[in-house]
Amino acid sequence: MNKKIFLSLLGIFIASSVTMCVFMFTPQNNSIPKYEPINNDNTVVQNGTVDLTDIDTTVSFMPSVQTQDDITIANGSSAIIPLSDIEEQTIIGFECSDENIVTVDDGGRIDALQEGVAEITANFSNLGSYKYKVIVTEAEDKIEYDGFSTCILANTDILSENIRTFTGKQNLYSIKVNRQMNCVTVYTYDSKGKYTIPIRAMVCSCGLNGGTILGDFKIYFQKEWNALLNDVYGHYVSGISGNYLFHSVPYYSTDENKLETEEYNKLGSDGSLGCVRLAVADSKWIYENCPVGTPVTIYDNSNPGPLGKPELMHIADLNNGWDPTDDDKNNPYLIQKPQISGVSDRTINVGDDFDILDGVSAVDTCGNDITDKMVITGNVISSKAGEYKVTYEVEDAMHRTAREDIVITVLA
Repeated sequence: MNKKIFLSLLGIFIASSVTMCVFMFTPQNNSIPKYEPINNDNTVVQNGTVDLTDIDTTVSFMPSVQTQDDITIANGSSAIIPLSDIEEQTIIGFECSDENIVTVDDGGRIDALQEGVAEITANFSNLGSYKYKVIVTEAEDKIEYDGFSTCILANTDILSENIRTFTGKQNLYSIKVNRQMNCVTVYTYDSKGKYTIPIRAMVCSCGLNGGTILGDFKIYFQKEWNALLNDVYGHYVSGISGNYLFHSVPYYSTDENKLETEEYNKLGSDGSLGCVRLAVADSKWIYENCPVGTPVTIYDNSNPGPLGKPELMHIADLNNGWDPTDDDKNNPYLIQKPQISGVSDRTINVGDDFDILDGVSAVDTCGNDITDKMVITGNVISSKAGEYKVTYEVEDAMHRTAREDIVITVLA
């Protein structure tokens, strides 16, 4: 074969090979799908062709719905749907399927109105939607306090049944005094007749330098007023053994407004000459409910007792000679209650700084600051226009309460 023919054949072969390769690697309409990009105005670009210089190239996602954990709250109570910083920045709003059962404000506060089930949807600008199943249960049974004693109560259902079926064959109560922790715990009996059910804890003052006796005793006498050492008097007295007594903080006389207020503020720590001092409400409770023969045990332990040790409410005005726990109709503390100050409906603009506690304070029945005990329910998103409910609640050591409900309006 001459050289010219060889070169011609070689050229034809190469050209054919290149043509086949181009054909094989050229995309075919029936072999790959079409892409349909989305413009920033949500219009679809046909045929997969777009001038990228003319649109926002930020990736867009189709909305999604995410089911969140169920929320269970008691009828009459409130709860907050927790939102992260990003979720607060992108929240559009909340929707409720049944506002007869619950309501939800612009900050995700849920208020339960009646028992039932409802669905709340939180809609976001870039996170899709969150769905919450809200289950409203029966209102919680709360222990009712008398508004005088600072005691802690428990197992009231068992005590009520014991009182209902009481036959007098054994004492209804047994009293245990923790001398080391200055705490008195009262027990009632269980189904086997053993005193294992704690029903009431009370703060007390035992003797200085271990001056209160230890051991097992029984109440042996009771008297409304009884003279004590150093020309003072005890109110609602129950004898433990000899000169060791349950009684109130001492009074200068048998007038209810002559209390040794400085001694009252020692409750919770050692302060007596050996007796077990209590606030009037508590010495009166023992006097009226624990008759002669009621067993008493005095012991030492670093654990105050199964119910814990109640908090003392200090008397702020030492010139006021009344025990604040006294239910006497002439007691000026009778009409006092905790106070919350510095709260009112407010209107702010989007972006304004807002502190839910700014300027807010609370005091107890005796005027002591208890701001740190306030419970606040509400979530104000100051970056989003809307109306936000906020509730401030506080309970003092005498179990008296205060509540303030306000609305914060955020304007666009």
